[in-house]
Amino acid sequence: MHRAGIIAILVGILYLGASNGKSVKSLGILNIAPNNEENALDIQISFGVDVIRAHGKLGLSLPAAVGEWTHCNDDQTCVQWGDFATVELKTGSAPGCGRVEWTSNFAREIEDCYDIDEGVHWYGGGETHTQTWPIENNPRFEGPFVTSDFLQNPQNYYGGVVENYWLLSNGAALVVDPDTPLFFSLNTTRPDRVCLIARDQAPFTKREPLKLAYEWCTAENVKAAHQLAMSTFFEKPTGIPDETMLIRPLWSTWAEYKVNVNQTIVLDFAKRVVSEGFGNSSHIEIDDHWESCYGQEAFSPEKFPDPKAMIDEIKAMDMRVTAWVHPFINYNCPLFDEGMSNGYFVKDAKGKTGISWWWQGTDSGVIDMTNPDAAAWWSARLRNLQETSGLDSFKFDAGETFWLPASHVLAGESSMWPQVFTTKYVETCATFGGLIETRVAHLNQKEPIFVRMLDKDSRWGYDNGLKSMIPTLLHFGIVGYPYVLPDMIGGNAYGDEMPSKEMYVRWMQLNIFMPAVQFSLVPWKYDSETVQICLDVLAQREMYRDEILAAARQAEQDGSPINRPIWWVDPTDEITFTIDDAYMLGDNILVAPVVEEGAVSRDIYLPTGTWRAGVDDVVHNGPTWLRNYPAPLSVTPFFVKTA
Repeated sequence: MHRAGIIAILVGILYLGASNGKSVKSLGILNIAPNNEENALDIQISFGVDVIRAHGKLGLSLPAAVGEWTHCNDDQTCVQWGDFATVELKTGSAPGCGRVEWTSNFAREIEDCYDIDEGVHWYGGGETHTQTWPIENNPRFEGPFVTSDFLQNPQNYYGGVVENYWLLSNGAALVVDPDTPLFFSLNTTRPDRVCLIARDQAPFTKREPLKLAYEWCTAENVKAAHQLAMSTFFEKPTGIPDETMLIRPLWSTWAEYKVNVNQTIVLDFAKRVVSEGFGNSSHIEIDDHWESCYGQEAFSPEKFPDPKAMIDEIKAMDMRVTAWVHPFINYNCPLFDEGMSNGYFVKDAKGKTGISWWWQGTDSGVIDMTNPDAAAWWSARLRNLQETSGLDSFKFDAGETFWLPASHVLAGESSMWPQVFTTKYVETCATFGGLIETRVAHLNQKEPIFVRMLDKDSRWGYDNGLKSMIPTLLHFGIVGYPYVLPDMIGGNAYGDEMPSKEMYVRWMQLNIFMPAVQFSLVPWKYDSETVQICLDVLAQREMYRDEILAAARQAEQDGSPINRPIWWVDPTDEITFTIDDAYMLGDNILVAPVVEEGAVSRDIYLPTGTWRAGVDDVVHNGPTWLRNYPAPLSVTPFFVKTA
């Protein structure tokens, strides 16, 4: 059935009712009916007249004391419980979409939940510490759905990339209005359900009235539903980021040196990169603790006596140079007084500068990116740093709402707080061009920049380790961020964790056709074989550079991910819905790296089509399983679709 015909023919699909026998007529793709669980109503989400895509319960938080409902419009598409609450079902933003709108002048919480059905898989939402694909096997306790730093609390916080968007494998998409004070739970508070809760509670501002509004869209299959939702609710990238960074690796000082950087170390690092055969690289990134103090945005004269000479020398090696920056200024920095006196920091509810903390400071101001004057002041200082030192660009860290001071007050509509801070931060960062990276994004799909995965740990598992890399890659792409910057090869080596040679090599191979490659821990600390494998992977990447760039340009044209789930090839093939250890580059290259410790072979599923193996040119006809496909340490299995 074509989407364009859905609204016109669906009579009886949106239906409200209760045990008293009263009903509400159908509208769009939604169908609501009576229910005896608490004070809730049943809802069904349909494609066509009788194909149910999703079902759930509305108003689970309504108290029994509100009594029976009555109609509130002549179309009978609206129900009210006196003056306590109203829910209305409306035509959606596009053919194939239907809208649910709650309003209450008295409730401080409104909750709708949808069932997690057997065989139906969920994607999207927020970046998580334990990242799975699909997400229903990763329970989430009820909490505010905002950008955060899960390194501070892996169980309760999200990462820096959060969108109010979920996609179902059977061809349904769910989008919650961005001004909803959204709390979210998954298979915890209410088992086997996804729950959307609008609540008057921090970090959101109090709402009068309280609203919960969202849309369901349905289509022929998961890919069509995704394309409908993305084209309706989100913007496409306005360009592609730096092409050199898309193809060539970058080298960060962070995991290798942490905060122990200086001019000699950075220069020696760059020279070793070249001497080990990696001269064909994008840039050197100077990470944490190059500043004289955090937020001053000036090179420490003790650690970097002549930063311009250092940068000029690196550029003579045919590499560019970037530096790590952030939106904080610590109290001990001379610039703190200037920022405070000019009102450039996020304020609290009393109109005073709100003092916050972050991982490198306990008494800090957060530059208010929603204040155009503050953002301009910060940007001007960074541009001045570029002019005086020769820096090409920046790695922009933080930007999550988590770091805002308590009782914060931002500019603009309070209904968009606190997420607007992340959005405006990324918009400001994006003015510095396509060589930048951020680790946050919310409603920033239009920006042609790299969005980085939050710091990965040097371990094998889904718990922020190697196995979480592909799920995170696919998640970023499906919520609208195609230009993914994977975290560093081998992870961050925090604490006592240090990647083994095997882990390091498999991490490198996994990264082969992702949108960028980021080194920090150096391959030559292992042995010459490790160096050679890394060079071989980069050579294969160079061989397929045209495919990488073509996928990047397609992302600009229609918003498609660069790296796509396997179901993108055949969105009706249910086997592909749960494959989390393989990915596509564009439409025609399937990558199936080894992600299990100790494995020298793996099972690989090839969907419909004719596939030529990149390793030995053997042709395979899909759909088919390749069982125990050989993958010794030097081999990255990938396949090119030829028909």
